[in-house]
Amino acid sequence: MRLSGLGVWNLYFLVKFFLYSRGDISFDLVANLAFFAFLAVSFQIKWLTYLKQSISVVVGAALLYHDSWLPPISRLTKQAENVQDFSFAYFAEIATRVISVDILLGLFVLVVVYWYSVKWIRYTSISVIGFIYVYWLSATTVTDTLSTPVVVNNQSTKKQVPVAVSSSSPQKTFDQQLDDFYQQQTQLKSQFPTNFNGQPFDVVVLNICSLATADLDAIGVRPRDLFDNFDILFSNFNSATSYSGPAAIRLLRASCGQTPQDQLFKPVAKECQLFSNLSQLGYNTSVALNHDGHFDDFIGLIKQYGGVSVPNLDFSQFQAAQYGFDGKPIYSDAAILSNWLESHKNTRQPRALYYNTISLHDGNQLAGRSRMNSLKSYPIRQQHLFSDIDDFISQLEREGRNVLLMVVPEHGAALEGDKLQFAGLREIPSPSIVSVPTAVKFIGPDVKHSGLNDVQQTMSYFSLSELINNTMKLDVFAGTVPVKRVLDNLPSAPVVAENQDTVMMYIKGQPYIQLDGQEWTKYPSN
Repeated sequence: MRLSGLGVWNLYFLVKFFLYSRGDISFDLVANLAFFAFLAVSFQIKWLTYLKQSISVVVGAALLYHDSWLPPISRLTKQAENVQDFSFAYFAEIATRVISVDILLGLFVLVVVYWYSVKWIRYTSISVIGFIYVYWLSATTVTDTLSTPVVVNNQSTKKQVPVAVSSSSPQKTFDQQLDDFYQQQTQLKSQFPTNFNGQPFDVVVLNICSLATADLDAIGVRPRDLFDNFDILFSNFNSATSYSGPAAIRLLRASCGQTPQDQLFKPVAKECQLFSNLSQLGYNTSVALNHDGHFDDFIGLIKQYGGVSVPNLDFSQFQAAQYGFDGKPIYSDAAILSNWLESHKNTRQPRALYYNTISLHDGNQLAGRSRMNSLKSYPIRQQHLFSDIDDFISQLEREGRNVLLMVVPEHGAALEGDKLQFAGLREIPSPSIVSVPTAVKFIGPDVKHSGLNDVQQTMSYFSLSELINNTMKLDVFAGTVPVKRVLDNLPSAPVVAENQDTVMMYIKGQPYIQLDGQEWTKYPSN
């Protein structure tokens, strides 16, 4: 046994250094150094050499996957049942997004340069220099702090308050700051009135899958223009996750502060469940969807953890407007919402509706049309959806009832993707995916409108519960106070978002991520 150069394996490390420098992969320094040392060992015995080469191929592939931003194998295994629902055409569409022309060209140039210069350049030495470069980058640390929840006034003045750290104590780690955030969130709970004696009003929540500010930017639509007939726009609303089930649970539990991901799937006090609170105040609560809710057991999740009752869904009277990535029908938003109105038009109690739509979901195909790339069909589907919402608003206005309408996206569609995730992939709750435009409209004959109030502070679900609470306490629909008064003392919060084993949070305006409990890494910008 002796030490030797790495030969063609230097190209493997050069490729990884290239990808790492672009931010396309991470780089586990210790694991890669160990692999480098293993490759440097050579044997005189042939069968040991062959065994080493076989092991090296397997380890090299596994290490490259480990360093990539792709989900861990364990997570893919857990999602295997859901992935099986993907149609072949959708798989083919996803494959075209994974291939990056820039990366392929860069790798091609690197291979050609290596091929023609390997005879006169000691690439093993260059690989060593590459490791030194990676070590230098990884040794760079940050000392920023997370911001605590603050209260904003109706003039939208933002105040940032750092996490309390004594001058004599060391800088808190990111994990400690995250723990502080969740500890602060446990103290938040909406205190609804025991009895509401003001002007009665309905609460309608439209929960839209796959609509982020970044997606609207990608198709040339300004949120302010899209919601110009609304009263309030939360331009920087934090969905806190990038998957539908957890997003819906967080919305339905809006009456308490944000919890860690694993706490979503545990029992919670009824006081935290928004629709339970409304039911206690005499609301007739209901749920409607424009899909069957089977994927990832969406209906089961919102029933068990969201505190709502979901009726047996009967779509026999409706025609499919779209077909999902799994080939299942998706129905017209206008038809489903109109049917709900017709079914509840004689309800004397105030109504509370939770409506979930997947009309913008990745992979959808428009019914009656030839197959389109779902990214290209997104603008068409977005226009259809908001045309249906406008029609629904007109119907609500004709009814003459007081209605508080909320449009709350679950998460973004990741139309453009970024360095870590190709278009449509939402494994990491990145800033562009969790920043969603959330809008509120007050419908009623006596409402004192004051144009669109664009709130720039970061808000999340608890703010929506408090907005409903403020609406009741101020009796907004009586017309004695302007709509913008409901924004008084709404709590803002730092941006913290989670998926399973993945956390993203902002530190002094910069996003950082933690994957599977490992080191925190700054999320690269495009």
